[in-house]
Amino acid sequence: MERRATTKPKRPYLIAVGGLPGSGKSVAAQMIAERLHARLLRSDVIRKELFPEPQYTPEEGRLTYQEMFRRAGEALAAGESVVLDATFYSRSSRKHTADMARQHGARWLFVLVTAPEDAIRERLARRQNDPSDANFAVYQILKQQFEPVTGPHLHLDNSGDLPALARQIDEQLDAWLD
Repeated sequence: MERRATTKPKRPYLIAVGGLPGSGKSVAAQMIAERLHARLLRSDVIRKELFPEPQYTPEEGRLTYQEMFRRAGEALAAGESVVLDATFYSRSSRKHTADMARQHGARWLFVLVTAPEDAIRERLARRQNDPSDANFAVYQILKQQFEPVTGPHLHLDNSGDLPALARQIDEQLDAWLD
């Protein structure tokens, strides 16, 4: 399937792509970043840069998000669009992205990626050579901590294959961009 390109916007976008481990948020974030010619910042990659052998403590999480937001702020200040890939399990982390977008005059969007639990279990079991160390136990912990998403957002149901996900992204982004 040929993907539609998007021209550079008059003002930058800040798109936060969140969801539980194994939902496919990193794949979706990559597709969105490519479609919008945006910089992609992945919390899993940043965490490994900061902590080569992460322990996944609350402090590591806080510092990882802080660094991701710092890099996003620099890119937005330079007029670049940014796609953030992280769980965004807390309302406060999602609110922070909206506040950052306002501060930089960027257009903001939150995208929630979900998938059925059996698909997530299977994906996490197959995961290799991925910056994320999350397994099904981590998924279960974050599922309990994930605060409901309220307010306007896009929802991608990643229960199908990659072409189906790409179609959803194209359809929903087209509607959002209009």
